Amino acid sequence: MAPALRDRSFADEPVKVSICCIAYNHGAYIARTLQGFLDQRCDFRVEVVIYDDASTDDTAAVIADHAARHPTIFRTMLQGENLFSKGVNPYFAHVFPAARGDFIAICDGDDYWDDPDKLALQVAALESDPALVLTYGAVQGVDDAGAPLAYVGGVEQNLTGTELKRAPSINTLTACFRNIFRGKPVPLYIRTATIGDLMVWGMLGHHGGGRFLRSLKPAHYRLRAGGLISMQGREQQIMLTAVAQMHLAAWHADQGDRAASQDCLRAMAFLFNATGRGRLDYTGPDGAPPPPRRKRGYWEVRWLSLRRKLFGT
Repeated sequence: MAPALRDRSFADEPVKVSICCIAYNHGAYIARTLQGFLDQRCDFRVEVVIYDDASTDDTAAVIADHAARHPTIFRTMLQGENLFSKGVNPYFAHVFPAARGDFIAICDGDDYWDDPDKLALQVAALESDPALVLTYGAVQGVDDAGAPLAYVGGVEQNLTGTELKRAPSINTLTACFRNIFRGKPVPLYIRTATIGDLMVWGMLGHHGGGRFLRSLKPAHYRLRAGGLISMQGREQQIMLTAVAQMHLAAWHADQGDRAASQDCLRAMAFLFNATGRGRLDYTGPDGAPPPPRRKRGYWEVRWLSLRRKLFGT
């Protein structure tokens, strides 16, 4: 059995996995998050690229302490000014560009993993199938104290590349995917996206499919009032998702993928209509009307999945 990451020190071997983490005022949770990283049993090199967005509590101090004890594992970005409040998406602006690994895993500073073999299982799956670009698993909702909560998360089936391009609901803290950002500038549409993980899934769809790994233990998703999405009202959350779909539609169009772009524009219209603010009908560039709506059709099912992820209903 491979040793836990906490018991390893690295020299000049290449990085296999970059764990990417963003924290802000997560002082009550960040130590548990970092414990989940250091518990990983891997026979390959792992780095933790962790960004603190000018927390006003002791989050940065906890991160710095872990980095001092594990200097060949942690790479820290401790900001003196909060950039998220200025419209900067830290993952795209800072964290992903710094990731050196062949693969990227994501976990925010208030969530945590409880499976020491998580990364090993995901890397094995990705390396065994060149057509696979993303792996993910289930989550368990928890409260501030870590007690279980009823929560229905993202998709629990495999996804084709076409389905990934539509930005499905995936449990972000479980994701491990091929590093498509290394050595490349981040496109404008992506840098300004309202919900970054949806953009990632859509971009990955151009490189392969996704696999739901039932062998992974559920990761722990903390449902709390201070979460970035939950700070918004229901209508604002839907609108943020609709705007993300519009950004992804523009990115797909830049890649010359007309079908994926149209899919995302239809999703944008569907979500906007769900707010009750008005009515949008997307007909496509050829002026053709949308296909007849069937009971519980694709976008209806898609919306139910998204609603469960955002609101738990």
